[in-house]
Amino acid sequence: MRSRVRNFGVFSLSAIDLFASAMGAFIIITIILMPDYQKEVRLEGHLDYIDAQTGETDALVNDTQLGINSTRDSLLSARARQLELLAEEDIISSELETVKALLQARNEQPPPPPPAPEEAQEELGSRLVTFRFLGLKTDKTRLLLLIDMNKYLGEHRSLIAKTVSRALDSLQPGYQFAILGFQQLDSGPRYHHWPRAGQLAAMNRKNQTEALRFVNGLATQFEGASSLRSAIDLAFEHPAEAIILFSDGLPNPDFNNGLPPRALVQDISLANTRQKEIHAVTIGDYFKYKGTVEFMEGLARANSGNFLALAQ
Repeated sequence: MRSRVRNFGVFSLSAIDLFASAMGAFIIITIILMPDYQKEVRLEGHLDYIDAQTGETDALVNDTQLGINSTRDSLLSARARQLELLAEEDIISSELETVKALLQARNEQPPPPPPAPEEAQEELGSRLVTFRFLGLKTDKTRLLLLIDMNKYLGEHRSLIAKTVSRALDSLQPGYQFAILGFQQLDSGPRYHHWPRAGQLAAMNRKNQTEALRFVNGLATQFEGASSLRSAIDLAFEHPAEAIILFSDGLPNPDFNNGLPPRALVQDISLANTRQKEIHAVTIGDYFKYKGTVEFMEGLARANSGNFLALAQ
């Protein structure tokens, strides 16, 4: 008897056909979408590259800005230094012109007549010296003692009075002298005259006593700043032949035509058309300030005077 054969092929072939169709559809879709996927991958790579380039560009811009700022600062510093050097060059040139003018003026003056033998007390080279005071020497007999009365010299007023007293003790009969105190207050420059403005007093015991009393009376009046330039103008108009300046040597440019010390020396020297001697006595803590000594010494040297420094 023949056995019955069961046939399962229809169901198996249908399943295989289904899977094959699905696989074919997947392959077709993949092939269709593959270019878009590749474009997206490449786009992401480009975006990452652009981001990296942007970061590097920002860093470069920051470095460049720092370099620009540094260069600008260096340029400003160099420009300021250039202006300082130009100002110093102008001052030096003016000082040279001042010296040339002084030398020319002195060369044009006739030589002084020789002193009478009975008038000579001491011969120093070819110059007659008739007055000595702590190293200051002059042959002039009409003297103006010019006292700076700014507030910083108030603590040295006793030294000023003592120094003026020693100067008066050095004068002999036949000399004439006057005292002029000066200062700059809020109301303007103030001057203290002895004797009256524009006058000289003969050297004798009575006038010496009155002059010392006048100087001691100034002790409570030291205040304000130093208006040296305007005081020098008064001194140039005074009949005295030599000026002895007592100061701390630190004139404030604000009250001296805006001139710094070196330019102030030049300006005073140019204004000294009558060729008056200016002797400079520095009072106080001069060793603390280099400019003090330079100003006072330069002022004396440019005006045929001597320089002296005194401390407490």
